[in-house]
Formats: sequence, C-alpha cells, structure tokens
Amino acid sequence: MREYPKYAIAAVGAVLILNDSIILVKRGYPPAKGRWSIPGGVIEAGEKIFDAAKRELYEETGLTANPLGIVYIINDVIRDAKGNIRYHYLILDVLFDSKSIKGVPKPGGDAIDVAWISLKEALERSDISSTTKQLITKLIKNRYYLLQVEEMEFSLI
Repeated sequence: MREYPKYAIAAVGAVLILNDSIILVKRGYPPAKGRWSIPGGVIEAGEKIFDAAKRELYEETGLTANPLGIVYIINDVIRDAKGNIRYHYLILDVLFDSKSIKGVPKPGGDAIDVAWISLKEALERSDISSTTKQLITKLIKNRYYLLQVEEMEFSLI
C-alpha cells in the first residue's frame, strides 16, 4: 500500500545527464501527477538497487545506460491536509553514464511524456517536482559526487 503506508517505501531514481540536460518524465499518477521528475519507482522485493534503477529508466524512458553510483538520497515525506503521512519514499538516486546511452526516448509505465530539459531550465520551471529541483541543485553544487554503496545479500541458515 503506497498511500498512507506504515513504513517508508524504498525507491530509486534514474539520473541521466547529457550535455547539461537531464532526462525527465511527466508523471501520470500521484503523488506527482502532471509534474516533471526523475524517472524512477519502487524497488521490487529481491531486486538490487542498480537493477531497479536500470529497469525504471527503461520502463519510463525507453533508454538504457550503465549505472555509475548513487548521487543523492531523498527522504520524501508528503502529508495530507490533516498532517497525516500520505506518502513516504526513501529514494536512492542513481547516476548513469551518459556515454553508454542506448535507445530513443519514449514514455512508458506511469510516465505520460519524456524530455531532455536543461539543468538551468529545470530549476526555473514551476512544473518540475521539488525533489527533482533539490537533486539538480545538489548535482550542480557537488558536480555529480558519487556516494559509495555496497550491495550485499545475505541468506538465513
């Protein structure tokens, strides 16, 4: 249950930048319906972070690329008018290698449109999600600094 969850939901964002433009999708469903944001979605049970990011990138944009690492982590809490937590996502934003891009942009999944938008323009537009603007600001400030993340898998004996 994504709306009014008991716990935060783990998700990924797929960050793809080419020539100072970033690939964004226009959302067709809440919580960001009608707004442009980073392609992404929920990590499926058993799925690795980079695999989830690659899947979401392809499903929502039709593009493939190689992940480089995590560039930002967002604890996104959205409350309703009464102050109750309506959505809570912990989003791991994965930067992709622009030299490895394959495919032609086309919207899919819950994305109703896809476009390359300049980083500067994205910060100025009112139809870009606030979390996307936060991410872009951090990317520009830190020049795409990668966080080191090690994916581990354990089995119970």
